[in-house]
Amino acid sequence: MGNRIKGRTKKKSIKAAIHSGSSQQQKLSRMGKVRKRHHAGLDATFIGRAKVLKKLQISLRDFRRLCILKGVYPRQPKKAPKNKKGQVFYHIKDVKALAHEPLLDKFREFRAFMKKVRRSANRHEKDEARRKEPLAPKYTLHHLVRERY
Repeated sequence: MGNRIKGRTKKKSIKAAIHSGSSQQQKLSRMGKVRKRHHAGLDATFIGRAKVLKKLQISLRDFRRLCILKGVYPRQPKKAPKNKKGQVFYHIKDVKALAHEPLLDKFREFRAFMKKVRRSANRHEKDEARRKEPLAPKYTLHHLVRERY
């Protein structure tokens, strides 16, 4: 019925993509694989300090203390982006290790305790604040010493 000769493959439309008849490997070689965001490159390996503080939900002061105790240092990526020039980067593996640190919970407990003490002091309940003083959460560094030595 049409103009096509029997046995020949049908001509592709002009609108069809060039790679529509090619195999998956040919497509990848021609176009490249589309990667998900934050799964490759700088975003997958490094994270800025502000983002780390949000992730761990602690103050900068506590974070510095934790980094010193755990021996985590900021790292400079080999190809630092020009728009993030003076930013401090940490390795994602280090941040994940810090997230599971028992000291982090103790820091949070202590912060909550200090809120309670401050509240009672500001309500002029000095005796109540003094009563809470010895109930402060304490933490030990035994597990850190054992990790290092």
